Order: sequence, then C-alpha cells, then structure tokens
Amino acid sequence: MLKNTADRFGAVAKFFHWTMAAAFVLAYIVVYYVIWFVDPETSIKPALFDIQPNGALVVPILNIHWVLGVTIGVLVIPRWIWRMINVEPDPVPGSALEHWLARLAHWALYVFMIVMPLTGYLNTYDPTDFGLFVIPAFRDSIVFHWISASFGWTAEQVETPMYAIHKFVGHWVAWVVVLLHIAAALFHHRVRKDATLTRMLPAFASRMPGSTEHSGKEESKDR
Repeated sequence: MLKNTADRFGAVAKFFHWTMAAAFVLAYIVVYYVIWFVDPETSIKPALFDIQPNGALVVPILNIHWVLGVTIGVLVIPRWIWRMINVEPDPVPGSALEHWLARLAHWALYVFMIVMPLTGYLNTYDPTDFGLFVIPAFRDSIVFHWISASFGWTAEQVETPMYAIHKFVGHWVAWVVVLLHIAAALFHHRVRKDATLTRMLPAFASRMPGSTEHSGKEESKDR
C-alpha cells in the first residue's frame, strides 16, 4: 500500500525514509573518506591501508557527497508534504514524556535534513555534477548575483559562516541525533518488543523472525 495506515507506514513514507537515511550515511562515509585518506592536507599520517592521498581526487570524490546532500535537500520537501497530508500510525504504548521526546526527535531530524544540505550547498565552491545535469555553485548562481548586487556581499561572506555551521552540525550534532534515533528504534524492538521499528521496515523485512508487527496490529485492535 502507498499510504500510511493506523498500524504501519506506507510504501511512499518508507521510500523517503530509507532513501534519505542511506544518502545521509553515504554522505558521511564519503566526506570522512576524503578527510582521512584523500586530502593531502587533512589525511591521517602515516597513510592507513596504504591509501596514498591524492589532491586531484578531492573534488571528484567530494562531488558524490554534494550529490547526496542535494538529493536529501530536494527529497525533504515532498517528504514533509507527504507527512502533512497523510495519517500517522498510532503511537505505540508509552508515557506522555516518551511521546513528546519522539516527536521532538523527528522534528530535529527534519531540521537537520534542511540545515545540512542548505548550508552545504551555500558553501560549496564547485558545481555539483549529477552526470545528466550540473547544478552551479551558489557563488555562480543567479540568486547569489542578486544578493551580491543588492547587499554588496562577497562569496566569502556567505560561504564562511555557512561552512562553520555545516561543519559544527555535521561534526557534533547531526550524527548524535541519528545514533539516538537508531538506538531508540532498537530499544523499542528488542526491549519493548513493540512495532516502532517493524512498521517502518519494507514488507519482506517486517516478516523477519522476531518481528513485532502482528503484535502491534493486535494492540491497535484492542484500543
């Protein structure tokens, strides 16, 4: 089914969730691969696993990070719209505080899905090449030229604070919230044994041994 029900998330919500989750993880892997192994200025010394830094590869590999970031930034718009026009599965049993924290965590993730791609794009100095088309760097865009003409700002005046925000959130905040989100899902699955995790899994995965989907349905029928 495409739409959500009172018991579980539909195919569209699952597509947004897992596609963006995969893009987020891959974006982290790519950027830290560049920082630790590829960029001669930041790579770990001596080189690990005999991977020699190569400055010529920094931008081509970072382009993958940029593509993933732009993809997240674009998908967050229809994902939010779909969330607003769709029903939400009934919350699993829990205290009012737990439900409030869950809502807070979800909205925090939405904030990061907007802030990280936006600040990333605004401080990217090269175009983002998707293969079939290219998105110009913000400093080369019509929007920036209008801002520059209207307010006299230089590219550096925009890129420097955006880079600082992107780096701080990426290094110290975003991954912590994501890990807490994963830990909470596993806690509900392994300890509480409710349907928090399984109702977001693809249909084939929700039927895995130990799945609590059916018990979640029975609980919703009892309500």
